[in-house]
Amino acid sequence: MATLITITPPSGEPYPLAIEGTHFVDPADTVIDGEIDTVGLWALPGLADAHAHLTMTSPDDIKGSSDEQMLANIPVHAWAHVERGVLLILDKGGGSDLSLVSLDHDADLRPHIEVAGGIIHPKGGYMAGFGVEVEPDDLIDHVRNVASTRGGWVKIIGDWPRRGRGPVVNYPFDRLTEAVEVVHAAGARVAIHTMAHAASEAVAAGVDSIEHGPFLTGDDVTALAARGGAWVPTIVNMLHFVDVLGADSTGGRMFLDGLDRMRDNLPLAESLGLTVLAGTDMAVPHGEVSTEAMRLHEYGLSHGAASAAASTSAYAYVGKDDALAAGRVADAVFFDRDPFTDVSVLAAPQLIVHRGRIIGGAT
Repeated sequence: MATLITITPPSGEPYPLAIEGTHFVDPADTVIDGEIDTVGLWALPGLADAHAHLTMTSPDDIKGSSDEQMLANIPVHAWAHVERGVLLILDKGGGSDLSLVSLDHDADLRPHIEVAGGIIHPKGGYMAGFGVEVEPDDLIDHVRNVASTRGGWVKIIGDWPRRGRGPVVNYPFDRLTEAVEVVHAAGARVAIHTMAHAASEAVAAGVDSIEHGPFLTGDDVTALAARGGAWVPTIVNMLHFVDVLGADSTGGRMFLDGLDRMRDNLPLAESLGLTVLAGTDMAVPHGEVSTEAMRLHEYGLSHGAASAAASTSAYAYVGKDDALAAGRVADAVFFDRDPFTDVSVLAAPQLIVHRGRIIGGAT
């Protein structure tokens, strides 16, 4: 027995699906005994946060959280995403490999997750005591050991400011390039944190996803698009740190300069077909990725591209571009207007269906 539902994709025509258990099925292949009325609503496979950290509540947690607290955070934060319609998360790592525990959490109570383990950096190359300290000479052996974990991602800190020196590249270009090759050979992806000009080396080294990337050049954006890479600008996070540091501080001015560059690079990225993804990086409460989508529009993406960055582009990037189809997990989020014509609608889901269950929404 199954429940009939109508799917109207952005800028598309309505079509029927049925929900049977946790999956979508073809209505012709089952017995229909009920219906969820979604006629007149637009459907997405779910919202997506491409730079989340389920083990942490806010950027302050980078200063130190116990293992017990990080483990306790996972189910709470996972559900906070689900109840806001975020049904896909790329968790870009944490203070240790405890972040991988999120994969063991009940699938009914969490989004679909891909996750990195402990964030990799050399001594002095990130927040002291957070992540895994790996010196350049040891990078290859380390990523060889962690790339085969089931999370699917390796997260590296590409640059970090040193007192009196400004931003410094953490790993030599040849070492980073080899590390990326090792990770790819294991079937995983590399995400790299870069807030400075190391972004160009990261792109050239073949990393999969640029996290932040305020100092990407036009050539970098072009190269990243040409090879199918991704960019997660995390604008809400950058604006958060401008507030923390002060707009007139050295760091604040650097962030503002980078944000100005994004106003040129985001339209360029859209024109080239670069996969731009929405990521919050804890700058807003878990689940509020719609805020980042609206910032992406404010900084240059069209309504459609900004909404896609927080939904369909992420699904396509992880191989779920036909998510609203028979045979797929029955995840869907419905809106009263086409989100590709108005990104602000992402903040107000009318109906959230997760693994075949109605979770919530305004209707």
